[in-house]
Amino acid sequence: MTPPPTDFLRVQGLKTYYPGPARSALPWGGHLQVKAVDGVDFTIPRGTTLGLVGESGSGKSTVGRSVLQLVKPTSGQVLFEGQDLCTLPARQLRPLRQRMQIIFQDPYASLDPRQTVGFTVGEPLLIHKLATKSELAARVAALCEMVGLNPDLTNRYPHEFSGGQRQRVGIARALATSPELIIADEPISALDVSIQAQVLNLLRELQTRLHLTYLFISHDLRAVRYVSDAVAVMYLGKIVETAPTPMIFANPQHPYTQALLQSVPRPRWAGGAAPIELKGEIPSPLNPPPGCAFASRCPLVTERCRRETPPLIPMRAQPEQQVACFVTNPPD
Repeated sequence: MTPPPTDFLRVQGLKTYYPGPARSALPWGGHLQVKAVDGVDFTIPRGTTLGLVGESGSGKSTVGRSVLQLVKPTSGQVLFEGQDLCTLPARQLRPLRQRMQIIFQDPYASLDPRQTVGFTVGEPLLIHKLATKSELAARVAALCEMVGLNPDLTNRYPHEFSGGQRQRVGIARALATSPELIIADEPISALDVSIQAQVLNLLRELQTRLHLTYLFISHDLRAVRYVSDAVAVMYLGKIVETAPTPMIFANPQHPYTQALLQSVPRPRWAGGAAPIELKGEIPSPLNPPPGCAFASRCPLVTERCRRETPPLIPMRAQPEQQVACFVTNPPD
């Protein structure tokens, strides 16, 4: 029986903490914890794209790696077609890995400089026993053609390619196992602007052709708007707002989302609302403040914001939009 679309990927209460520095010089004092992801919930229907945005250090990449179990979450659930990946032992998780892949941010650092492009793209096929050695060359050539690379170049090494070509190699490697879910972790941030557009168009074309589902992680709001069906905004390890893409760009409700959108460069003649000025720095995930994590920088802050953590709940007027803010979306 085919599961309903909303059950393709569901993340509930996801927390990922890293060990931090010692609390004191005494050996029994224990260690602080870096709360990189601190209770995240979202759902991605099959065949759609969720854009995950936020400042550097907000926990976006850790969410992606936690979904794939490359980083073991501290607690929570990652339900992939109803199966909780967090509870699976390595032996049961391994067959599922070919259905979930990742495109890394740095197309050079993610490729082994001692391996040819052909070996890099073909290695997943051998690991998962999806092709014999006699079939490998043809499969690699087909994958290279799919992402716009010349198959005749597969005997070359990564340093012989441009940045855009190397990212296409990374995409071809991610597609080798015929995945259904791809985590695209800042896939265009290291590329020139013209190449960024080509890669974004390629990702959209591949999604349509192969029926892929994306978690698209980026700080580039224009790219997120172009490729995403819905957007989730992260701040200090938490999601503060989520909504369908047109809704969140037309009518952002959380003050942090409003500040992010107003930070996008635009021509001076375009006008628009006066930008929200955010003062201060992002609090440390080693010692997050009580209450709303954004309270120390928010222009709308109240005393309740400093004491209590606002829940991420639907807006009364438009339930598709969920906002964690006592001011713009107060609970009943």
